[in-house]
Amino acid sequence: MLRYPLDRICIKSGVFCSHCQQKIESEVVERGELEVLKALVNLEDKLKFLRRGEYVKSILVGDDVYLFVKNGFDSTELSTLEQELSRELGRRVRVVEYTHDLRSLVEQILYPATIIGINRVWLPDGTEILSVRVSRRDKRHLASLKEQVELLIEKISGVKTRLSFD
Repeated sequence: MLRYPLDRICIKSGVFCSHCQQKIESEVVERGELEVLKALVNLEDKLKFLRRGEYVKSILVGDDVYLFVKNGFDSTELSTLEQELSRELGRRVRVVEYTHDLRSLVEQILYPATIIGINRVWLPDGTEILSVRVSRRDKRHLASLKEQVELLIEKISGVKTRLSFD
């Protein structure tokens, strides 16, 4: 069974036990994720491969939903999940295989854009910024989403992010 941060029964019913309610109130699970979690639970019977994975996080960026999962789904399964979830939620869904390798994660988020480099920049005040340099030819695809993508990468990596086009 796909592992969730909340109990399956609570997700399905929409009535949360004290344990799940505490996770929602402390924002371990954000309210925006509940719709995605419910859709995933509903798809489990149809998509048998979901039983071996783990839900990490889902983040709403504009009208798109970025879903982070882990534990070895292949690319066919990920694209099937994207299509089914998009149909279920009525909005575009991007499924990203979560990994601790930050470069791989950023590449999946920005795909099909070409990443030139990713650097950690330490500022004099001690703060850290993740500088992601993307090919200039991909600017027209990402320019309108620049701030949203920066926020998405920042949420998933925990580091303030700056996207630039070289």
